[in-house]
Amino acid sequence: MDKVWIRSAALVVTAAGIAAVAAYHGIIDPLAVRNAIAGNPLSPILFVGLQILASLLFVPRTLLGIAAGLLFGFGWGLLWAIVGAVAGAAAGFEFVRWMGVTGTLDQSPAIGRLIARTERGGWRAVAIMRLTPIPHSVANTLLALTNLSWRDYLVGSGLGMLPMTAAQVDIGASGGEIMQGHTRWVLACLLLAVGLGATFLLKRAARGSR
Repeated sequence: MDKVWIRSAALVVTAAGIAAVAAYHGIIDPLAVRNAIAGNPLSPILFVGLQILASLLFVPRTLLGIAAGLLFGFGWGLLWAIVGAVAGAAAGFEFVRWMGVTGTLDQSPAIGRLIARTERGGWRAVAIMRLTPIPHSVANTLLALTNLSWRDYLVGSGLGMLPMTAAQVDIGASGGEIMQGHTRWVLACLLLAVGLGATFLLKRAARGSR
């Protein structure tokens, strides 16, 4: 089968999946994810697979971070959440590049210079983008349209997603305790503050590297 047809079919299937997620988004929540795979001996592998699928179908990463805390607790939840997040980011990046559109944004007369500056920033620029409110799957797509290297993309994605992922996982892990008035929520707030602080520091580092 011709590559064009294969890519077209993959694009149609992905678009259909995104449409289905949009139509049934009300039933996709952390509790549903937990209930679907809790108790399964392969739950870590299933969870990472769900994160990869979610990345391709534009499912918000926040709900999966919370689900990781509900499923595995904070320590293991953070491990599987960040592994899944990076794997999902890699899958989204590779899918867009497989479509043959690498460097498209560099050629844009409107934002070409901005993209070139982002590429010079390397992993720092990627990390800063990951710390902003830009949705995970949207960031994957935009970054894949540049000429960023895989190394900068993966390193920046992992570091940039870590603080907020930790906060999301802790919220899930402490869910019951929050309702009972315990103080685990303090750690989640501190982790969010660390994420904001990391954004500031990475921006300073990016300016200093120019």
